[in-house]
Amino acid sequence: MSNYAELGHKVDKANDDANEAALHLAICEIEKALEQADSDAIPELYYFRANAFSGLKKIKNSPNLWLQPETTEEILSLRTAQKSEAFRQLHVIRRAQILTNLGNALVAVGRPIDAIAAWDEALTLIPSFAMAAGNRGYGLISYASVLHDPSYQFIFLSQARKSYENALALDAIWDSGRRPDVVAQFVQKLSNISVYLDQTDWSDVFEPSGGAIGQNAEEQQFHQWRLDHRLFLNPLNDLGAWPDAAKDVMHLPDHRYAFDDKIPRFVKLFDLMKQEYVAACVLLWEGRFAGSDDMHPADRRLLVYDHGDYSVSSIRHEKQKAALRLAYSLLDKSAVFINDFFHIGKNPRQVSFRNVWFSDRACKNLHPNLPINNGPLRGLFALSLDVYDPQLTEHASPVAAKVSGVRNAA
Repeated sequence: MSNYAELGHKVDKANDDANEAALHLAICEIEKALEQADSDAIPELYYFRANAFSGLKKIKNSPNLWLQPETTEEILSLRTAQKSEAFRQLHVIRRAQILTNLGNALVAVGRPIDAIAAWDEALTLIPSFAMAAGNRGYGLISYASVLHDPSYQFIFLSQARKSYENALALDAIWDSGRRPDVVAQFVQKLSNISVYLDQTDWSDVFEPSGGAIGQNAEEQQFHQWRLDHRLFLNPLNDLGAWPDAAKDVMHLPDHRYAFDDKIPRFVKLFDLMKQEYVAACVLLWEGRFAGSDDMHPADRRLLVYDHGDYSVSSIRHEKQKAALRLAYSLLDKSAVFINDFFHIGKNPRQVSFRNVWFSDRACKNLHPNLPINNGPLRGLFALSLDVYDPQLTEHASPVAAKVSGVRNAA
């Protein structure tokens, strides 16, 4: 393990010196070590690899590019470390570092929701972990900046203030020592947020932690399940399982149409996608939980053979499969929306969530009409790589790595 620790020191020194050649050399040494390392060393080595690619990303300093191979490699390395069987055997500080850095990399590619989940997991391990709390504050500010409802912005910024206060608390844990430059950044962010919140008081508009979530026990269970899995189309649900988040309120901001447009087609398409998404949630719930102790009446009158392959079929299972197919189809419907809204120009019958981003059939060149500075749209692009890029699926997020294959099997 001492040799591996030395690799970590090499990466740290190369990062401190902004030495690109030394970082590439360290990556080569880490990859050779991975070929021979036992399973216990895997997460640590991938953590070092991620740090090396993070250093290369900082040297190149091109945060607005959609295709960033260094950031991609950093995310893949951190995910591989997290998914390793030996991850839970690491010291709790190292696990928190891996999750924190994963959140940092995800927010950099326009995915603050996934980033918040990673930081929350790190803070579950160490509630006073300064870097996770501080970066969570930054992520919440980034998320708030794309919300068009000022009351929701207020709630997100209020949570960001709590995160910065947590990071700056006297008992906060700094994994690499309390760094004055980072502390100064956190203090400045906290001050800016506090000034804004004190001048813009929306605290009487929402009571996120209060209110009923259903009229009966079954309805409450369904809504609580969606809250717990962050399944409501509501930004507040990304902050927690708050009762006030149990509403599918997300809608489009103000936008314009051409003079000869007869109907607000984007609103209509968006509402259609929302309705289908909610229907998928209902089907999944009914397929997994509703009437789980009873056979559906239709199953009692269905003659099927025992094929001897341990396969299972029922109305409940078909509802789950239908939910998956319906949810998966929303990716391509999103592509139809993007194609129209950003004037990509593809045939609506041939556009897909995989190809909408590109100007060529080989899906290599990004379409010039895509707004480069649109962070959330870039996040959707990164999600499409998770689902469709064969080079990434092995190390993609756990859900994305399985969704395509499961959908095809269903």
